[in-house]
Amino acid sequence: MSEMVQCHACSGQTLADSRYCSQCGVRLTTGSLVITDAPVSRRREALAATTPGPMPTEDSDDDQPLADPLIGVVIAGRYRIIEPLGRGGMGVVYRVEHARIGKLMALKLLTGELSRDTEVVARFKREALMVSKLSHPNTVQVFDFGTSDGLTYLAMEYLRGEDLGRVIRREGHLTPQRTAKIIIQVCSSLGEAHRLDIIHRDLKPENVFILEGQAGGDLVKVLDFGLAKLRESAELGEVTSRGAIVGTPYYMSPEQIRGEAADQRSDIYSLGALMHMCLTGEPPFDAPRPMGVLTKHLTEAPQNPCARYPDLSLPVGLGNIVMRALEKEPERRFQSVDQLQQALVEELRHEGQPSVEILLDSGQMHALAQSAEDAATRDEVERYERKLRRRGLVASATLLFSIVAGGLVGWRLMVTAAESPTFEGSELEPNNTASEATTVPFGQAVHGQIGRRIDAGRSDRDFYRIQVPPEGKVVSLTLSGLPNMPLCALVYRVGIESPLGTYCVGSSARALEVPALELSAGPHLVAVMQDRDPYGGAAPPVLENVSDSYTLTLAASQTAPGAELEPNDSIKDGNVIAPGTPLVGRLAWMRDVDVVCAKPGSGTVRFVVEDAKLGSRPSSAVLQVTQHGGAADGIPTRVHSAKSGAAHPPNDMPSPWSSGEIEATAEGSACLTLELVPNPLSPPMPKVAPASAEEYTVRVDKL
Repeated sequence: MSEMVQCHACSGQTLADSRYCSQCGVRLTTGSLVITDAPVSRRREALAATTPGPMPTEDSDDDQPLADPLIGVVIAGRYRIIEPLGRGGMGVVYRVEHARIGKLMALKLLTGELSRDTEVVARFKREALMVSKLSHPNTVQVFDFGTSDGLTYLAMEYLRGEDLGRVIRREGHLTPQRTAKIIIQVCSSLGEAHRLDIIHRDLKPENVFILEGQAGGDLVKVLDFGLAKLRESAELGEVTSRGAIVGTPYYMSPEQIRGEAADQRSDIYSLGALMHMCLTGEPPFDAPRPMGVLTKHLTEAPQNPCARYPDLSLPVGLGNIVMRALEKEPERRFQSVDQLQQALVEELRHEGQPSVEILLDSGQMHALAQSAEDAATRDEVERYERKLRRRGLVASATLLFSIVAGGLVGWRLMVTAAESPTFEGSELEPNNTASEATTVPFGQAVHGQIGRRIDAGRSDRDFYRIQVPPEGKVVSLTLSGLPNMPLCALVYRVGIESPLGTYCVGSSARALEVPALELSAGPHLVAVMQDRDPYGGAAPPVLENVSDSYTLTLAASQTAPGAELEPNDSIKDGNVIAPGTPLVGRLAWMRDVDVVCAKPGSGTVRFVVEDAKLGSRPSSAVLQVTQHGGAADGIPTRVHSAKSGAAHPPNDMPSPWSSGEIEATAEGSACLTLELVPNPLSPPMPKVAPASAEEYTVRVDKL
């Protein structure tokens, strides 16, 4: 087989000796990765945390690799670089020797561009700190991270083996039993990460490393936790209301492609695509260009691999597991990797396979995953670090007495200098980034301006840090409008890069009100910026306003019982109401979605929805209701204000609207999705329905 490389621009495959990508025509660079038929010696020396392969070379006539200036350099006083092992999107990976304990490790160095960005480095350290807490034997172990002499590094377990992508390319499709055992181990790794709220985001064969266990068989290590999240953006302040696509096209979930927040169910979708690849040797969706693959993930139903590849004689149960993992809607997938893992275990037992209990026993897996004698282990690294700390304590005690007297004076001066500035009700510039956020007391209003633009393509953005107290977990968020531009407010939990909520009003002079928003106690960030979403038209220019101020307040909620509670944009977060207890809600920001569910176990029920009175909601928008459960499951209906004259069944009905009979089982299967859509009875229709503060009412009648 001819050696192939992966294009750095479109991820397409082309011959290694080509100067240009055969898929997109881009000139190949040193960032292209060899993806097939590397020498066996190199495959066996590949390491966790990057796609293994020979080091790229300069595109020169003699095609000779350049000498690496880092060979022999000692990083952070203890990691001596021996040789390069591979290169990925984040940087270069080396085999190194720990100079103090004499054992081998893998060391990833961020690329030069990323290492020079202080915000990226700070985020890298936060991600590495989270990943270093993972200790499952099916997860590559992270020992150390930091910066040294301008280099940002991540020290990891050194592994001998090859990634799953190489296994599939060499052997073709894998047996169902081997596939199930590999995915069971991946689920064990993900289970620990998900319990710590760490989402992988970039599961693919190249991030599943296969070693040979001491008792034979495949031993799995999952790589690159947290680094996909780092690639989302070089700066939290760069967020927009549109989101960003991060991942590998063949294995991305629909919600990732749409730029929505990823949760553990996104990893489950990627696992479904990964299982399909293992079982058949082909991804569930393919196309000549990456955009074609992404489009199919969004719009095309996958085929059951049992029916698509009848010659492989795949077990029907395994095919059904793949299909459930590949559901477009997250609510229809397995809701946790534990559920997926248990389904695979039961399938193996059904097929009469030997017990797989050893794969579920972390103690036995730790024993099977013992590192080679020349590779460092977590215990060895921690013993060395404890020894350093003991030495440091002795040295510190020797100096302590002489420092105390002068330290008391210095301490008083430092406390005085470090006191936070008194909050005076206004933003403190610069506060364009999360690290510069103005601290605002909970419950107090702050005044700010969307003043001088950052550059030609970005408006001013203001970050505020607000501590939500334990007694204030349900809060209200209010933001007054500006006369010349619409605003967006984005809410973050400190330490989490994806926004918990994005609230954009869509038109100038409109205020934002979120009466009841559930936030966990602790520090949060609220970012205010211009809403530059074109909503189907031309993007608005970047505007400034130095004469008008907005007012932002995050305070305890004062809503009455029966009001909707945000977030409630999915079935899992839907507001639950009992029969006879109405709920009042609003669709007050662009693309707002509300989900209301009947109390589980209510029996046979009917929903009744009453929209705002005629004329109070903009005529270009109409309330759309989609039923979940019952005979009309998944069928949307537009509910028009009373006396509007709109009565064109089955898609357009006057308010109040009643659903058919729905069985509210103990699992909670009776729900409604409410949203605003363009009104086809009031042309010309906008591309996106405008938000409005008018209220709707939902109640549940028990039948």
